[in-house]
Amino acid sequence: MQSDHIHSLVFYRKYRPQLFRDVVGQAVIKQTLQNAILLERISHGYLFAGVRGTGKTTMARLFAKTLNCLDPQKGKIGIEPCNKCEQCKELNLNRSLDLVEIDAASNRGIDEIRELREGVKFNPMKSRYKVFIIDEVHMLTTYAFNALLKTLEEPPEHTIFILATTDPDKVPATILSRVQRFDFRKLGIREIVENLSSIQKQENLSIDEGAMKLIAYLADGSVRDAQSILSQVVAFSKDKTITEGEVEEIVGSVNLEKVTAFLKLLAEGDLKGAISCVNNLQDQEYQIQPLIRFSVELLEKILVLQIDPKSADRFSQEFSQDQLKDLEMLAKNMDSRQAKLFARGFLEALPQIKKSVLPTLPVELVIMEILGEK
Repeated sequence: MQSDHIHSLVFYRKYRPQLFRDVVGQAVIKQTLQNAILLERISHGYLFAGVRGTGKTTMARLFAKTLNCLDPQKGKIGIEPCNKCEQCKELNLNRSLDLVEIDAASNRGIDEIRELREGVKFNPMKSRYKVFIIDEVHMLTTYAFNALLKTLEEPPEHTIFILATTDPDKVPATILSRVQRFDFRKLGIREIVENLSSIQKQENLSIDEGAMKLIAYLADGSVRDAQSILSQVVAFSKDKTITEGEVEEIVGSVNLEKVTAFLKLLAEGDLKGAISCVNNLQDQEYQIQPLIRFSVELLEKILVLQIDPKSADRFSQEFSQDQLKDLEMLAKNMDSRQAKLFARGFLEALPQIKKSVLPTLPVELVIMEILGEK
């Protein structure tokens, strides 16, 4: 387990973007922040919202670095930090005194925010701006939010706050009204695969396409999770050649073919076969949650194909020709009403699978309720 942690840390740290252009996805946010720097229209407060691993903290650090860079590089597609000046080097080495990162999950009380307010009063040590990044800001207590609000209402000119959160609905409206909000979207399969391909080349690895797509699916829109999964697989792999089967074995997750086979049983109305499939995968130590999450994703595509068969072209980047043919066949053979019921039922079952003593039970109940109606 120790080697797993080391590899994960190395991959994540090693390939953390040091330039805006290296950030995976989030093109609109990158361009907006770069324009703000170029036009010198800097706000005192920003909110970066989105699921984990989509680049919120990375973008915040890049924004801070570029703002304080002594020799920013202006190009056709925006502005970038030089990564050579003293300010850039200190930030890259996590030694900058003018970048303060706070984890609100473990520093959520009013005392910590009061300390922050005291720190705000002082001018930057070396830089143009003093930047405070508060991660998981929604975890702050009510009193802490009130204290933060007072600072946001009358911020010093040299201070910028970047609040990051995975749950923006828990951030008070009084805070939201005083910051510029950017919503980070989940990354697509193609974007994550391209990032993994880049790492593959730099690490001199050999990863088959099926393995990369499976890792991308497992990452669920998070490039950081994808890199961590790849690190885990590399740490346990016997050599630098990684196959889809190895990813399945190491991570304990099913591949697309197994999910498709499961959905075929549902489409055929095979109650006994579908229940046996779920139990057999459990006996083989596969995780049930990824099976059902993948099933929901494929059911969504099946429903789209049932409405518009021509939409298959949209999925060509995610699936091979054979996989796409299987998906189109499922769309033809599965009753649309049942497809909706399975999608809804599995969505409701997903959080229960994690909590259940018997992970297969919530899934079995959904299958029995729908196919048992016949």
